[in-house]
Amino acid sequence: MFGFFKRKKDDGNPLSDLKTVSRWMQELPAGDIYSAQEQVVQSLIQFNHAGLSMSKERLQVLMHLDEHARDMQFSLCGQYLRNPRMSKVIESRLWTAIHAFYWEITRGYHAFLMDFVANPGGGRIQSAVPTIAARAIRGFADIFKWRYFRYEKVEEKLWLRLHNLYRISEFDGFQNDSLKLYPGDANLSSSTAEYIQALLLSPLGVGSLTPKQVEMVDHWLDNWLEQTTLDTVYDPARHFYLVDTSKGNGIRHLRAGGNETTFRYLATDKVLEHLHQVERALKSGAAPATLGLGEEFRLPDGYDLLQYVANEWAPASQRERRISPRQATEGRWEVLRDLSSICNRIYRESEIASGRSPRQPLSHEEILDIKLYGFVTDRTRTAAQDPANKPREVLLERWPLYDSSEAGLGIVLKGEESEWVKVGKLLALRMDPGDGWHIAIIRRLTRLENNQRKVGLQTLNSTALLVHLEQEQELGDATEDGGYGNPAPCMGLIFPEMEQGNLLMLEPSRYAHGRIYRMIPTDSEQQYIRLESARDKGDGWLLTTFATVG
Repeated sequence: MFGFFKRKKDDGNPLSDLKTVSRWMQELPAGDIYSAQEQVVQSLIQFNHAGLSMSKERLQVLMHLDEHARDMQFSLCGQYLRNPRMSKVIESRLWTAIHAFYWEITRGYHAFLMDFVANPGGGRIQSAVPTIAARAIRGFADIFKWRYFRYEKVEEKLWLRLHNLYRISEFDGFQNDSLKLYPGDANLSSSTAEYIQALLLSPLGVGSLTPKQVEMVDHWLDNWLEQTTLDTVYDPARHFYLVDTSKGNGIRHLRAGGNETTFRYLATDKVLEHLHQVERALKSGAAPATLGLGEEFRLPDGYDLLQYVANEWAPASQRERRISPRQATEGRWEVLRDLSSICNRIYRESEIASGRSPRQPLSHEEILDIKLYGFVTDRTRTAAQDPANKPREVLLERWPLYDSSEAGLGIVLKGEESEWVKVGKLLALRMDPGDGWHIAIIRRLTRLENNQRKVGLQTLNSTALLVHLEQEQELGDATEDGGYGNPAPCMGLIFPEMEQGNLLMLEPSRYAHGRIYRMIPTDSEQQYIRLESARDKGDGWLLTTFATVG
């Protein structure tokens, strides 16, 4: 699986003893974290395949390497999460490097624990067993989380190994021992706490959240685990989930108790109440950071994430369910992605439909100039002559329809098709070239067998109308992304038929609460609008309400 990391010829084992590994770690290239971590993983592969005894000295080497490579690992993780638009090649290399480290470290700890179970008194590592068991459980949780980032299903054998580790900690009675897993950890932990965190994250890894959102919830759980318990006796007032430690999967909803010795019951009543308290505190003006939500948490879309998480941890009887069921449907859709490409396509097609001569096409900036000033300005004419400003023609894709409902579509793609697909992407779809475009958002991705992916789309039940926008007020109001916007004319989409009222979709860099635009629909009079609350946001787009002004 990790063929990217090619074994080098053994020039001396850097993991032979504690002194050697310490010196070797200090000699790793400080200015190239990726290369340094690659060398760490290569050494771990050799360590795990050496076939040597599971001695106390070798365990010390593994633990030392793990502790001192964590900062590099976290740096790579940060690079991955901060750059959602990186190329597929870079994303794959970075993900593989991160996942490989977690895999090899966890494999090492798991081997020591299995050897200890087979020979309890033979390895002289008993005092370290609670720590390495908790580290191994956290390692499996990290492996699972990074699989969720790729919308991959966790194999049954990995779940069984995780369950087995927890059963070992229960059998030896140290499952609740409080300890600091790593020197840099802010909080104490335990095997039970690490196990619960992996279980609670499992229903959120089904493909409806972005990697950054999954990471954010995982961070919340670092501070909220005291709100949950894992019990062997069923309490219908508190236990909404159970895990069967003899089965190769995570938690499942609970409607009635059982008496199987392999059942463990997860109490989420207190963490649900805590989520509601956090939401109330936010609405009262509390800062997200003071509530343990982290620096990346943003309002108002953060409310949607809190509600989504609460729904996933709620009792089965209280969960929101699909209002309209999906029905199997056949057909193929033309698909276009990204807001700018969608707007340009709609504009060009409306141009053709209006009968304008293709020999003298006007750009939307030229049309805007004519409507505003009565002529095309020199600035617009000069910009139009710059090849860098000419929009690239984006080829349409054709996707097979799998199922549909009143509010969504299901598409099944092969693994190599449309590698750009991810949660939050904006699409335009139509069944026939003569039809109008339907705007949709990717809300869910699921890996299927045979290297296929199920793509769940939410469709906006309203015809999108193209509008031209020109910013009216002076720059000085920060945008949603922390910048100061772009004063150049742009295009957006409005949805007149939607029940939520006046809705405008535009690029995130164009948004700031209260900003005034001159809005010119293609076939009607211009009007002035003021942007209000952002309702939704994804990759390269933002949906906001607006009000007309005199």
